[in-house]
Amino acid sequence: MSGGASVPLAALAIYFHNAPLKILFACLTAFAVVGACYQVWLDSVSALQKTIGERDNEIAKRSAEIEKLKHRDYDEEHRRLAERKVNALSEESKDLVYFLLHHGEMEADELKRHCQNPAYYDSAVQRASLERLVLGTQRGNVGRASVAYFWKVNPQFENVLRDLLGKRENPRYFL
Repeated sequence: MSGGASVPLAALAIYFHNAPLKILFACLTAFAVVGACYQVWLDSVSALQKTIGERDNEIAKRSAEIEKLKHRDYDEEHRRLAERKVNALSEESKDLVYFLLHHGEMEADELKRHCQNPAYYDSAVQRASLERLVLGTQRGNVGRASVAYFWKVNPQFENVLRDLLGKRENPRYFL
């Protein structure tokens, strides 16, 4: 605990009978004890500074993440436009948009299978399409002379719709 040099120096101070040499070894012993204590203190301060630095880095990362989450890639006017469009939708159309937000682009027949009441399917798709919140695309079927229809959320409104519709309580029409 008192340093490797202090014990031999203390033994030498006791062994020699010359007073100036005893004082020299006693001073060197005291210096070794103080030096060892200083080294222990320095190591603990360095470890504490490292811990504080890591904590400060973590706080800075979290603060940057919070600022990033505060920033939206749409302005208030775009949000108001999307709100008007969503408010013009029927409940089944809102469920359709919510479903497509979470499941991505889907073939029309597959989407219709997810509709709990097929009688509402056409009106839900038509209303959401008229508001330009969902877009339809056609693709040819490989090896067939037919076309497949796909529906997806309009990329212009995708982020703002995620914020507006968020977690929809009890979707009833598309599951």
